[in-house]
Amino acid sequence: MTDVHLPAPEREVSGIRALLDDNPIMGESRAGARRFWTGREEKLLREHYPQGGVSLCLQHLPGRSASSIYNRAGQLGLRKQDERGRITERQAWTSNDRIDAVILRTFQGNPDKGAVKRCAAAVNRPRWWVSKRAQQLGLVSPRFKEPEWSEAEREIIAEFAHRPVKTLRQMLASKGFRRSETAIIVKLKRLGADRTDPHNLNANQLATVMGVDRKTVASWIAKGWLKATRRQQSESDDFWKIHRRDIRRFIVDTIAAVDIRKVDKFWLVDLLTDREAA
Repeated sequence: MTDVHLPAPEREVSGIRALLDDNPIMGESRAGARRFWTGREEKLLREHYPQGGVSLCLQHLPGRSASSIYNRAGQLGLRKQDERGRITERQAWTSNDRIDAVILRTFQGNPDKGAVKRCAAAVNRPRWWVSKRAQQLGLVSPRFKEPEWSEAEREIIAEFAHRPVKTLRQMLASKGFRRSETAIIVKLKRLGADRTDPHNLNANQLATVMGVDRKTVASWIAKGWLKATRRQQSESDDFWKIHRRDIRRFIVDTIAAVDIRKVDKFWLVDLLTDREAA
């Protein structure tokens, strides 16, 4: 495992933005099935983030980058607070004379979408922020703006981010919130929401963590060993929906068909110790 120099404590005081720009990571980055957050990792995140923020969590979560820790903490509703109860670790985009000058040159020529994108890359800011800054500088007329997202709305789409956008829109509507599907997609991106379904895998995902190809998974389903449902009418195995408890039951009941040497051990331990999957 390769150690990466962590930022000094005063770096946190200067703002989370500097830390996320560096985006340090302890050890090797997680890839494949290991990119999924486990229950153990989330427990460590809940334990350490409120006290020490991203910097402290980097020490307890090897393989997780600063940005991935920050985004996951946001999805779980975690905040780092000081002694006075103020939130001290929030990403904020700022401007300066150089950035404003670049935006001014771009928007003086009635730019298209590509020009705005290049401008955003030049100033190292999101495209939406550049457009908003241009409005603040009086370079473009403000468009109709949707009402601010309420905390209740953010909680709904963060908790159920893995659901289809159409379903999210219906869920919001049932609570009295009217949002377009486009607005929901944009908000999910800005929140950095993890759209991976925590309770279900498709055939490709299961094949990856089991160390087999998806045809093998399809054969388990065809033989009735592994319970699965289709998310829509399709001949593609990608549309299989397989619940974690059914995967656990399959492994326990049909262990002879599973080559344990090929299974991702971290994922397997998390699955077998998950009470909800039991």
